Amino acid sequence: MRWTLASGITLARLLFVPPIILLLVSGHRAIAFGLLLIVLIGDLADGALARWRREVTELGKLLDPMVDKLIFLSVFASLAWIGDLHWISLALLSGLQLGVLVGALFWLKRRRDVPPARLLGKVASFVLSLGLLGTFLKIPYYGIVVYVGIALAYLAGLDYLVNFLRAMKAPSSRAGIRAREGR
Repeated sequence: MRWTLASGITLARLLFVPPIILLLVSGHRAIAFGLLLIVLIGDLADGALARWRREVTELGKLLDPMVDKLIFLSVFASLAWIGDLHWISLALLSGLQLGVLVGALFWLKRRRDVPPARLLGKVASFVLSLGLLGTFLKIPYYGIVVYVGIALAYLAGLDYLVNFLRAMKAPSSRAGIRAREGR
């Protein structure tokens, strides 16, 4: 697997998580919010940079969603810990992420490649990001956005599952996925 600048940005985003958590739980919400914004902007930047430089790699396709999941789970857990987010949202997201991880490991064992990002997954991630930002800012009723994001993430998980099952049936699995992705 090839190392790129985009993969470096992805890993750098992960380094921001411990300070965000510590700042948030110790009452330094504004600074934690600023760091979270940097992390979320970095998520947009790493993918755009990889595509712009034509450096989309299997490592990046694997690393970016895993880092996203760690960030979301860590921040969700911190917000639940301080009482800004209901624990059920953390449980729902954790269950989903565990299912996605198991599915990804099964995919890698069977296929030896990384499934391409799907539009619904990107939309779910965007809505979850909005939900986190709104929760950080204590915008009234913003928990609804979090639950919409979680629902979209579950739909995205089903989309990945259906895509995986189709790919397993296709004679040339890799070609089948590319055709459905419009490539």
